[in-house]
Amino acid sequence: MMKRYLFLLIVASVLLGLWTRPGVARAEGAPLIHQVQEGETLADIAQRYGVSVQELMALNHLRQGNRLVANQRLVINPPQQDPNGRIYVVKQGDTLMGIARKMGVSAAAILKANKLQSGVIYVGQRLKIPKRQNPASQARTQTVTHVVRRGETLSSIAALYGVTVAQIRQNNGLKDGDLIQVGQKLVISGQKKKPQAKAARGAKKFVVDISEQRCWRYEGDVLLNTWRCSTGRHNSTKTGRFRVQSKLRKAYGSTWNIWMPWWLGIYWSGPVENGIHGLPWNAKTGARTWAGLVGTPITYGCVMLNDKAAETLWRWADIGTLVIIKR
Repeated sequence: MMKRYLFLLIVASVLLGLWTRPGVARAEGAPLIHQVQEGETLADIAQRYGVSVQELMALNHLRQGNRLVANQRLVINPPQQDPNGRIYVVKQGDTLMGIARKMGVSAAAILKANKLQSGVIYVGQRLKIPKRQNPASQARTQTVTHVVRRGETLSSIAALYGVTVAQIRQNNGLKDGDLIQVGQKLVISGQKKKPQAKAARGAKKFVVDISEQRCWRYEGDVLLNTWRCSTGRHNSTKTGRFRVQSKLRKAYGSTWNIWMPWWLGIYWSGPVENGIHGLPWNAKTGARTWAGLVGTPITYGCVMLNDKAAETLWRWADIGTLVIIKR
């Protein structure tokens, strides 16, 4: 009687899918776990489950050359979670923002539910997913505050959350070149902002009128700016069609011992390159040259703008941008 009972129990277990191979353990809703047997290698285990050695190493945080030991437990394959589930197992390539969008909740809600201090996640990590929010609520709350850690950069933080550096800069009022500091708090938004339609389209062009001492910045036929400018004294600025041929944050004029900020070189006048720049300063004393004289023919042949306009032009213009100088 006892033998018959054991036989029936084994048959029932097999039919119900509860009979597992030695070395394998799996619980409801948990990833597949393999218990290493004596003599097994990563290649053996990878072949057995139809995965790659690289996947096993990534899932289990193993490095090249790590040896397996008997009874060691390895994660084989985190299950793909239903977006309506309450647990999500992190996969290769996942970011916190990406998971939040997939699961229909905010990244902040995931951080709070899992008591996480930042968006750093790892493969195989099990995240509690709170209840879904309605789309309007999600749009309002899809933001995270990230505290900068030692060694982090804007690029590495953007990669963590699946956003762009430009989005982080815009959300936090950072300018190009601004440095971040350890302990600084950054607002990270996972909402993909709808790109604003460009008001100006077409080829870039900068026009200088010597007789009016005015300059115009165009994209195609759309006028972006009108600025006062200064050209060369004694009509020393050439007229014609030129192209931006050099671009420097500041250029040194050795003949006059001056520094010229936001330099865009446009043509050669003998051994000297003439160009467009902001207000120069004396390299020895630091005193500004021609301050307050923008709009007056005062330079040695270059086109001079005030610093703000010169910086705008410098950041906008590319090598090869058309420059037209006329009278």
